[in-house]
Amino acid sequence: MKYLINLLFLLGAAFFLGGCSDDDDPVDTPRLEVSESSLRFGSLATEQVIQVTSSEAWKIANIPDWLSVEPVSGQAGEYEVKVAVIENTTEVERKVRLVVQAGTENWNLPVYQLEKGVLEINEKEFIALYNHTSLKVPYRSNGTLKVTFSEGVDWITAPVTKAVTDRNLALTLTVNNSNVIREAIVYLKDTQSNLNDTLKVTQYPEPKWKLDNDKLFAKYDMTELTHSFECNIPFDVVFDEEEVSWVTLKETKNEDGQFKMVFKLEPNTGEFFNRTKLHLKNKVLGLSFPLSLSQMYKTYDGHTVIWKKPTYNDPFASVPDFQRITFNFILIGDGFTKEEIESGVYDLYCQEAMEGMESLEPFKTYSERFGFILLHAESAESGCTDYNATYGGPKVVDTRFKCSYDEFGTGMNCDYTAIQEFVKTSIEGAGLDYIPTQDVVIVMANGKRYGGVANLTKSGEGVAICPVSEEPFPNNFVQILRHEAGGHAFGKLADEYSFGGPIDASTASYLKSWQDAGMYLNVSMSSTEFPQPWQELKDRGKISDVYVGGFSCSGGVWRSSENSLMKGMDEGFNILSRYLIYLRMKNFRGEGMDFPSASLDDFLSRDKEDAE
Repeated sequence: MKYLINLLFLLGAAFFLGGCSDDDDPVDTPRLEVSESSLRFGSLATEQVIQVTSSEAWKIANIPDWLSVEPVSGQAGEYEVKVAVIENTTEVERKVRLVVQAGTENWNLPVYQLEKGVLEINEKEFIALYNHTSLKVPYRSNGTLKVTFSEGVDWITAPVTKAVTDRNLALTLTVNNSNVIREAIVYLKDTQSNLNDTLKVTQYPEPKWKLDNDKLFAKYDMTELTHSFECNIPFDVVFDEEEVSWVTLKETKNEDGQFKMVFKLEPNTGEFFNRTKLHLKNKVLGLSFPLSLSQMYKTYDGHTVIWKKPTYNDPFASVPDFQRITFNFILIGDGFTKEEIESGVYDLYCQEAMEGMESLEPFKTYSERFGFILLHAESAESGCTDYNATYGGPKVVDTRFKCSYDEFGTGMNCDYTAIQEFVKTSIEGAGLDYIPTQDVVIVMANGKRYGGVANLTKSGEGVAICPVSEEPFPNNFVQILRHEAGGHAFGKLADEYSFGGPIDASTASYLKSWQDAGMYLNVSMSSTEFPQPWQELKDRGKISDVYVGGFSCSGGVWRSSENSLMKGMDEGFNILSRYLIYLRMKNFRGEGMDFPSASLDDFLSRDKEDAE
C-alpha cells in the first residue's frame, strides 16, 4: 500500500513539472558567422571579400586608417563585405584585429599586411675563381625570392629562399675547366612585391697568360694602336700618370684566348718621342705588370737629334780659341731597320741609355757638363752578327756598321772608320761641333746577349760598343753601357777583374804606356806605391786597402776596392774611379782651366756613392 502511494506521488510531480514548462516562451540564441578566421594581404593595395552572416544587426569596429570595410554594418542576414588595404610603404608589417559585433556576440578577425617589398643588393657584380664552388650574395628582402638565370647557363644554381629579412643568397657553382671566362645574369624577383633585380656573376678559368712584350711602339702618324697577347683573364689598363694628352685607352677585350688593348693616339708633330708608362692590373688575382708605350716623331736616315744640351756655365766660354769644356754622349745604332727606327724601338734604347748614365755617380752630380745627341742610322737587317758557336753562330746579319760578337768570349767588333765618318758627317751637318777626344760615341748594337768593348786611343778618343742585352742585371744593357761608355770610353778606366794568370813583362809594358798617357790609373802595378791620384786619396784616408787582381791579371796588378762597376758590374764606381772621372771632366782644357780648379777638396765636397 505504501509503495502505491509513493508511485502516485511521483507521477503527480512529473505532470506538474511538465505543465509549468508550457507556460514560458522559447529564447533564440543570436547567430554570427564570418567566412574567414584571418586575412592576409601583400604590401600592395588590394582587397578581399568575406561573408558575414548574422541573425541580428551587426557592425565592424576597430578599423585602422590603412584599411577600409564596405559595408561596415548591416541588419540580420547574409552580406558580402569588401575589405581593402592601401599600399604599405613602410618596412614594418601591419596588424589589426577587426571586431565584428552582433548583439552580445563578437567575432575577432585578425588582418595582416606585409611590409614594403624590399629588395636591396649593394653589390651586383661578382667574380669567382675557377675552383670556387660557392658564392654568397648579401641582400635584404621581405619576401620570398624567385631566382632564375640567363638562358643556357647550367653551371650556377640557387636554393629556394625563405621570407627572412636579412640574409645571404647562396649560389652554387661548378669548377670552370673551360679555359674561357664565363658569365651568368642572375634574375631575382620578390614574389610578394614583384620587385626584381639582376646580378652578374663572372667565373674565371684557371688563369693563364703570356706577356712576351712589355714595350709598345707606334709611328709618329699612327692614330690607333692595337696590341694583343695570349691570356684568358681580363686586366685593367692603368696609366701611371694622371693625365696623358697624346694617348687614351679606347677599349679592352678578351677574345679567342687573347687579351686585346686598343689605344687612340694623336700624331706626334714634335722632335722628341712620346713615352708613357702604364700597368696591367687584375685586382682579383693581385697581378700587376708594367708596360711602356712610345710614339716616335718623324725621322729619316742620318737624322741628328739633340736630346739634351749641356747647361754648365763655363767661366771661360768667352775666351777666344778656347774649346768647350763640356762633352756629349753621341748615340748611334747598328742593326736597327727603318721600321724599328720609325716605330721608336731604337729611341727607347737611347732613352734607357740616357737615364742609365744620368742616374750613375759621378755623372749624376755633374750632369750639367754633358749632353746627349742621337743619330739615326738605318740597317738592312735587324740584329747583330754573332760568330760564337755557343749562341748558334756563325750568324751573319747585314748591318750598317758591321757590329759582331767575337767567335770566343764576349768581345765585339765593328767598322770604326765607318762609324767615325757617319758621326762626323751627321754632327757637322747639323751645325754642331764634334770633338773626338772629348765626346764619347756609343754604338748600340742590336744584340740581345751580354758583350761589349770600348775602343780607346791614347789621344783620348773613345768609342763604346754596347749590345742592348736582355740578360738580367748586371749583364743587362744599362750596366754594359755604364761600364763600357762611362768607365772605359769616357773615364779611361781599366778593367778591375782578372781571369788570366799574373801579369807578364809584355802586358806590364803595355799597361805602363797607357798610364803614361794618363789612362788606366785605377789599377797599380805596385801594392805600396801608387799612381796619382790614388796616392792622394790614400793619404786622405779614403783608400785603406789594396786588392790583388786587375787589368785581366790575377797577380802583379792591384785595385783599390773589393768590388766595383769596373770589376763585377753589380755596383757603382769606387771612389778612385769617381775621382778620375771628375778630373777628366774638369781638365779638358788643362789643369786650372776651370773654376773652381779641380782639387780633391772640391771633389769630396760633392762626392756621392751610388746606393745600388
